[in-house]
Amino acid sequence: MDKVVLAYSGGLETSVCIHWLRYRKGLDVRTFSADLGQPLSAEELSRQALDLGAHGVFIRDLRQRFAEDFILPALMANAETETGIPLSVALSRPLITEELILIARSENCRYIAHGGSAKSNDQIRFQMTAAALAPDLRVLAPLREPELASRKSLINYAQRHSLPITPTPKTTYDEDQNIWGRLITGEAVENLAVEAPEELFSMTRNPAAAPSEGEEVVLGFDGGVPVTLNGKKMPFVELIEELNEVAGRNGVGRVDGLDTKIVGIKARYIAEAPAAKALLFAHRRLECAVLPAELVRVKRHIERLYTEVVHRGLWFSRLRRALQAFIDETQPPVTGKVRLRLRQGLVEPCGVESDYTLYDADLATHSERDAFDRSAAAGFVDVLALEHRLEGMRERLLQARIVRRRS
Repeated sequence: MDKVVLAYSGGLETSVCIHWLRYRKGLDVRTFSADLGQPLSAEELSRQALDLGAHGVFIRDLRQRFAEDFILPALMANAETETGIPLSVALSRPLITEELILIARSENCRYIAHGGSAKSNDQIRFQMTAAALAPDLRVLAPLREPELASRKSLINYAQRHSLPITPTPKTTYDEDQNIWGRLITGEAVENLAVEAPEELFSMTRNPAAAPSEGEEVVLGFDGGVPVTLNGKKMPFVELIEELNEVAGRNGVGRVDGLDTKIVGIKARYIAEAPAAKALLFAHRRLECAVLPAELVRVKRHIERLYTEVVHRGLWFSRLRRALQAFIDETQPPVTGKVRLRLRQGLVEPCGVESDYTLYDADLATHSERDAFDRSAAAGFVDVLALEHRLEGMRERLLQARIVRRRS
């Protein structure tokens, strides 16, 4: 009997996949679940998978590797989607697929499988990673089958086969959660004219109900790496988890996004990313203080390209590594402290300190201590305007020529 290892989340979709792979495809099914900070416990995932017919279960705590090897490089790249959603899902998929492949090798599996649907970004991310790391393995995607194409059809399948799961027809959304954020999709949020229901949120308090005074936090960076929270040094995973609590109770991190799927379809995503939004804000703020303006402009362009590359599942490509090399080169001076106020859904800057700042108060001031050499300004502006002056003279000649032709 051929073997397959399935990326298993514990939700309705991948639960149905276990049964379908075993009884429709006749495969020996193993499941792999990565602990990336989601609510389900390892024991619960193991029990569910075995009850559904899995022959073996693999669960690994990958929070540290996820934070250090995937989230951190993306934070240095300030990676967010076009509508401001941190890449919590896109960053997790290459790591999960890499682990799937390692298990497939150790278990002599012919296939790996995932729960991405025909329109999803995940199907592409899993497949692109597999193509890069294990081109000999076949990738199965049960949710591309017509009988499993909708949430209703998945519920019907589960009920028809008496699967030991309790899907409720009233639940009309899907969620994906890890330490970098939570993403919500599905029927519950498909009407763009309707505000997302409050019951969908679990990581963040409603900003209107959050304390009006908010809370101040101080984030310390060393070479672009967050290393302290309120003066306390801690591992990156712990810093993210604690900041999720602080920012979440102040309503920070909610995003109502309308982004484009890789297949070209516009889709609405509701996100909660308390720590991610605070860290991204602080990191950008510190960069503006320590990096030259031209480097910031170029880096912002690279960041957009980097985000698109990761979004499309190309984490293990040479292109992503090349972009990362540029980003890494910019980070050594990104060292210092950023003070933020987290208040009723807002992230407000309160101060920046760095030994490497390019801000010089004596040059920037409008007070009597101004150290700027004003005598240099006239010549500087004349040189700066030289090309535009020549172009302006040229345009006058062209306009005169056009007038003569018309007359």
